[in-house]
Amino acid sequence: MNTQTLQRRKALVALVAGALGRHAQANARPAPLPSSLRAVAAPGRVAQLAAGGPTGLLGVGNGGELWALSLAGGAAQLLGTDLDAATPLATGHGRIAARHKSGALWVLEAGRATLSQQKGLAPAAGLLVLPLAVIAVVEDGAEHRAVRLEPAGSGAWARVARSDVGVLPDAQPVQADLDGSGDGGHVVLLAGPDSTRYQHGVLGDSVEATRLVLLERHSLNVMRQLLLPAPLVFDDIAPRPVPLANPSDLAGGAGTRQGLLIVQSGPQGAALVLADADPATAGALRIAAQGPALGTAHRWLSPTTDGRHWLAVHTPHIGGVLHRYRQAGPQLLAQRLKADVSNHRIGSRQLNVSAWQGTHLWIPDQLGTRLLVLDLAADGRLVGEHKLVSRATTLVSGKASGPQGPKGFIAALLEDGSVLANSV
Repeated sequence: MNTQTLQRRKALVALVAGALGRHAQANARPAPLPSSLRAVAAPGRVAQLAAGGPTGLLGVGNGGELWALSLAGGAAQLLGTDLDAATPLATGHGRIAARHKSGALWVLEAGRATLSQQKGLAPAAGLLVLPLAVIAVVEDGAEHRAVRLEPAGSGAWARVARSDVGVLPDAQPVQADLDGSGDGGHVVLLAGPDSTRYQHGVLGDSVEATRLVLLERHSLNVMRQLLLPAPLVFDDIAPRPVPLANPSDLAGGAGTRQGLLIVQSGPQGAALVLADADPATAGALRIAAQGPALGTAHRWLSPTTDGRHWLAVHTPHIGGVLHRYRQAGPQLLAQRLKADVSNHRIGSRQLNVSAWQGTHLWIPDQLGTRLLVLDLAADGRLVGEHKLVSRATTLVSGKASGPQGPKGFIAALLEDGSVLANSV
C-alpha cells in the first residue's frame, strides 16, 4: 500500500469517527436539570435551617421557635419554643434534638418534648442523635467534654457517661465506623483545644484542635486517637465520614469501613487530609493521605462531600476555587473545577454552605447572591443558576413526603431570614 492510499484511509477513518462521535453526543441523554426555587412560608425570620421533622424541613426562628416548614405550600407547624437558635439542631431515629435557652438538652419525640436534668450544654457545639441516646458537648469548668444522655424513668434526659478527654468548645460530634465493624460505628470528635499553636479564627474563634479521637459510643472512653505534632492543627470542627473500599484500598468506594476528611493547617496553610484507623497500631488513628497545602499560613479550604465525591473550595473568602480530589497512595490529588464560588463565610461555624442532589452540587457564587448547580458527572459543568435577592447562608438537602412517595429537595436560607426550596 503506497503512502498516498494510507493517508486517504486514515482521513476516512477520522471522518467516520468524528461523525459517530457527534451523533453520540447529539443523542446522549442529558442529566436532569434542577427545578426552580420558590418561597417557603414561615411565621417569622428564620435563623437556622435543617433537614428532618414531620415535613422534611425544620426552621428555628430568631426567638427560638421551632417550625416544621411546608414544602407543599402549606402553613408552618409550631413544634417547640425557647430554643437556642445559634446551636445546630440534630435529627435522627424519630427525634429532634436542640439546646434549650436554659442550657438543657431539649428532645422532641412522638410529639412530646422533654428536657435534660443537667444544664450546661455548650452553646456553639453540635449534637449527635443515636438510636438510644444523644451525644452532646458540655462546659466543664475551663474545659469542654463529650457526654452521653439517655431517657430517664421520669421522662427527662439524664447524663450517663462523660469523656475524660477535653474537646473543642464548638466540636460537632459525628458517628463513623472506622474499624468496619458494621454496627454503625462510634463517636468521632476533634479534641485537644489549643489557642496558641495556630491563631486563625476562620471558624469563629482562635481555638484549634490538636487531637482526633474515636470514643466508644456508650462509655465515651477513647478507642483510638491521633495527636498532631506542633505546629500543625485541625483547622476544623467536624470530621466528614466517607466510605473506604477495604483496609488496604483507600481510594473511596462502597465498603463499610470509613475514613474522615478533615482540614489540617500549619505554616504552609491548609490541606485536605484523609484520616482512618491505623491497621498496624492498636488504638491509633493516622493520616492515610494528604492533599497539597495552599502554600501560605492562614490560607484555608472548605470541604464538601456526598461520600463519593471529595471536593473542597480553596480560599473560599478570596476568589474561591472548587477542586475535586482523588487518592493516589498517600496523596490526595486536587483537580481544579470552577472559580468564583464560596461555601463558607469567614468567622462562621456553618462549615459548608452547599448541598447535594444526586450528582448535582448546589453552591453559591463568591458573593452568595447566585446559586450555581454543577454536575459532577460532567466535570462540574454548570447546569443551573438561581439569582437570589439576599445572600445564601445555609443550604440543606433532604426528603419530603409526596403523593408518589418521598421526594428529594434542596432548601436555602437567605441572610434576610427567608427560605427558598425546590417544588415537591
